[in-house]
Amino acid sequence: MDPRTGTRVAEICALLEAGAPAGWNRVTLDVWANVMAYELATSAQDAQGRFAGEVRPAEITDRLQELREQMYEEDRGTWLSARFVLRREAAPEVTFNYDEDPRWSPELHPMMFVRDLEAFPRADEHLRGWLRETVERGLELQRAHEVSLADQ
Repeated sequence: MDPRTGTRVAEICALLEAGAPAGWNRVTLDVWANVMAYELATSAQDAQGRFAGEVRPAEITDRLQELREQMYEEDRGTWLSARFVLRREAAPEVTFNYDEDPRWSPELHPMMFVRDLEAFPRADEHLRGWLRETVERGLELQRAHEVSLADQ
């Protein structure tokens, strides 16, 4: 991880920790990311693994957007989802998903993946089947919409 990325990850972890409830032992942030939308899910547990309260990370979406931009790799693209896990007295665990379907719920419109691919291009060998199919479906929908507008 390059130093700028490491700094951004540390900032996100600090915001996550600052937004954690008193008595937390483990805090998790799951992120689904797209150039047009972000979805975040947070949880906090106490030392016994019970719900410890609500996590309220302030200003974290902007940092996540910046992190996606910093982590963009030419031809490979950028990450589609991520998980940040903080444990008291331990180094943060951070994982990034560049390839697998992030499984948005509810599902994103296919055009949102088209826009994401325009913002963060990928070489053909880095377009997994699910992403290729979703983008193709989005482009078909866009063409059909353009045809219907032309017919009016």
